[in-house]
Amino acid sequence: MEKLQIRNSEVQTIDSREVAEMLEMKYYKLLKKLEGNTKQVGIIPTLTKGNFPVSDYFIETTYKDNSGKTNKSYLFTKMGCEFIANKFTGEKGILFTAKYVKRFNEMQQVIPQVVNELKKTKLEIQKTQAEAMALNAKNRVFKALMQSLDNKKLSPVTMQVFGLKGLEDIFGIDVSNYLPEVEKTYSAEEAGKMLGISANMVGRIANKTA
Repeated sequence: MEKLQIRNSEVQTIDSREVAEMLEMKYYKLLKKLEGNTKQVGIIPTLTKGNFPVSDYFIETTYKDNSGKTNKSYLFTKMGCEFIANKFTGEKGILFTAKYVKRFNEMQQVIPQVVNELKKTKLEIQKTQAEAMALNAKNRVFKALMQSLDNKKLSPVTMQVFGLKGLEDIFGIDVSNYLPEVEKTYSAEEAGKMLGISANMVGRIANKTA
């Protein structure tokens, strides 16, 4: 199964090395049948000469062997497998047909799963990109806010409050525990109401203690 190939949702292929295994044939002999030589007419040159699109049957590619050397190989489409099957008669042809038909049926069952996984991955990537763009936009807004505040002569405490509240508004972070403690002041009227005396009395007390 490791050599099974799914190029896209329409074209499935089997690696030529696995085709050779299915045929119980030496790999170099299969390549010779495909490419031909001085003593043997090859399938691919013949298709090319007859103006048939070779890629409908065999797609040239490469693989690396255990030594790291790059070697030529082909991906067989279903039409390519049918083509080769017709070259063999008797038991070998029957068994090869059974094997490649089974393999392509397996691929056909795998395709919906692969497509769904690709769609899921694409949606996750799009979601991540959207979140990143939103975060960058918020960062730009916060930076612009802080630069705007920096241009005004505000006290450090005011700057800190503006900055934290800006974080809260832009990023949805609760900053109530981080806000600086600011001493609250009261008017004479407010203080009078709290103490149960008049505002004038509060003023006179304040003047005496000043």
